[in-house]
Amino acid sequence: MNAASAPPPPGAARLGRRSLLGLAGAGLLPGLAAGQPPLPALIPDDVLGDYQRFVADRDPAAIADYGGPLSRRDVVEVVLIHQALARQDRTLRLGLAPMPSSQRLQAELRMGHSACSATSYWRDDFPEPDGLLFSDPLLLEGEFEVGLYTTPDNTRALAARGLADVQQLRVLSNDSWRVDWLTLLRLGVTRLQHVTRWNLMPHMLQQGRADVLLAPFQPTADLSMVVGGVRLVPVPGLKVAMRGTRHFLVSATHEQGPRLRDQLNAGLAALRQQGLVKRAYEQSGFFNVRVAGWKRL
Repeated sequence: MNAASAPPPPGAARLGRRSLLGLAGAGLLPGLAAGQPPLPALIPDDVLGDYQRFVADRDPAAIADYGGPLSRRDVVEVVLIHQALARQDRTLRLGLAPMPSSQRLQAELRMGHSACSATSYWRDDFPEPDGLLFSDPLLLEGEFEVGLYTTPDNTRALAARGLADVQQLRVLSNDSWRVDWLTLLRLGVTRLQHVTRWNLMPHMLQQGRADVLLAPFQPTADLSMVVGGVRLVPVPGLKVAMRGTRHFLVSATHEQGPRLRDQLNAGLAALRQQGLVKRAYEQSGFFNVRVAGWKRL
């Protein structure tokens, strides 16, 4: 779907000056009230809450320990984008604006209403990149591995030991997540269900309407996660390799877009050279040594 041609959902206000002022009053765009409006960086609304709790009262540019109970891949990516820009140009400050869906986020960027995303996206999810620029990759080819997560009481899913077993399970995903969807189809998954929003999926597993979903491994002792009050655990011994690279999205039509992309790339190169990108992914549990010996599907 070309999000450039998709209007915002009915009743959804565009991120104009009035909207930014409202976000500043809510504490999501610190600095705007001081007369120096930061660039609006869009973030999935479910990530924003965890990011705010993870950072608490710390300066994200100064964070050196990326671990903790609230850490996960997309949370540390928000920290990394702040750190990359802080190393290059502190005048390019970001304010986080929540988005209810990936489609809405893309539309805002393509129309130049916002400057960038604060988390990474698959490059292959954008066959029509009109209106978008892409940062250098945060995750390189072959680095992205995920687990098959289910509820602790789903004995059928937890008993899976190979691809043939997984092919019999009911799997949740979103067909606009192009890489995820194609990965599951290539694995021969036929009982694949489209769900519009991530935060609905754990409840569907809890209700017995499906068996598993794909999710990054977690830094918890048992690799488990809790989403919306639902505890999920990985199917032991199995992991799925995702093909492709992941990048921050930058608006090509925003007046600061090209400059932002250049400064962001320079900052990311410095972080990678210092080993901080790898450290962030390791401490968040995304690069997880405990699953190194698990079977790759």
